Amino acid sequence: MNAKRLSARLACLLVVGLLANACENEDPFPSFDELDKLQQLHTMPQHPPRDTTNRFADDPRAASLGNRLFHDPKLSSCGTVSCASCHDGDGRTVDKPKADGCNGGVTGRNPPTILNVDYLRWFMWDGRADRLWNQAILPMTSPVEMNSNPTILRTQLNGSYMGEYTELFNKTPDTTQDDELLANVGKLMQAYERQVNRVNSPFDEDVKRFIAAVDAGTEKDDPAYLGLKTYFRKGQCIVCHQGVTMSDNLFHNLGVKDSSPGAPGQTAAIDAMLDWKFNAAGPYSDDRTGQDATRLNTVRSTLGEKRAEMDGAYKTSTLRNIALTAPYMHTGELKTLEDVVEFYNKGGDEVGTFSGTRTETIKKLDLSDEEKKALVKLLESMTGTP
Repeated sequence: MNAKRLSARLACLLVVGLLANACENEDPFPSFDELDKLQQLHTMPQHPPRDTTNRFADDPRAASLGNRLFHDPKLSSCGTVSCASCHDGDGRTVDKPKADGCNGGVTGRNPPTILNVDYLRWFMWDGRADRLWNQAILPMTSPVEMNSNPTILRTQLNGSYMGEYTELFNKTPDTTQDDELLANVGKLMQAYERQVNRVNSPFDEDVKRFIAAVDAGTEKDDPAYLGLKTYFRKGQCIVCHQGVTMSDNLFHNLGVKDSSPGAPGQTAAIDAMLDWKFNAAGPYSDDRTGQDATRLNTVRSTLGEKRAEMDGAYKTSTLRNIALTAPYMHTGELKTLEDVVEFYNKGGDEVGTFSGTRTETIKKLDLSDEEKKALVKLLESMTGTP
């Protein structure tokens, strides 16, 4: 921001602090803090952060084999369901609330997209997995999804995949123990999924242009002004959807109507994840004492004070590519982005229709029709290029 603009904005903010609403007509958006957060929203890295718990995560050979396994329905017990069955198309998810699995099985929640998935910190809606490779084990072995097991996987790997598997892991599928085999297949899936990204979006260019307009003092004339202002202020989206991933990587109770067995969300998943043999600190991790393992210990040490907040809490989804991933929420109950904005505008669903206590920041917003439209337009601009 140039010196003249910096001085004028600082003077206005000082007056606001001293004389309440003296600068109300100026409405200086963005503030210094908001400008800092704006600068953190754009320009995604071209590749997800390094994952030391999987030594094959960035191995092209593993990604190639993982791609084939990801699309192979014979890894399922019924022979008709692959990972791609739930994660295909532009949005890399399904276009209905739940997904179909083997033998009439139906998922309990809406399948999250795998677009940009390994930029995130937690996996599954309730955080049952702490790395992408161990997340892959869950749908493979779920009775209502692929309903697979090490015997089925081993049989398939012993076929046309044998040479590639043996070259990577220095052992054959037959000489790999069951749990290690599950972990290895998960690591191959992660290597492939790390490449399924859409990062450069019109939103990124809009934010950069808007920041330049702030520097020039013409921000109110910028076409993104109302959308961004609503995102930061009345809409309060920035509270949870921040940084280049547009997620705080935390869990919140939004007050989404849910009477299913899985309604308790994170509170029902946390202990199992911490004690899981496949987690980042477990025997199948390639970095059992690294940053991810340390984070697990931090989570474990703060469980007592956080457990009440976990009831009915689900992870904050990324907003990137959100126009491609309808329907929305863990229940898949909202069909359009307009529905999503209206859900937040009314402050969530009625008390008593969901588990736990709604996060205190979820309140009625009183958005105008113009603000709602501007917010939807902003969300639609977040679709990146493959």
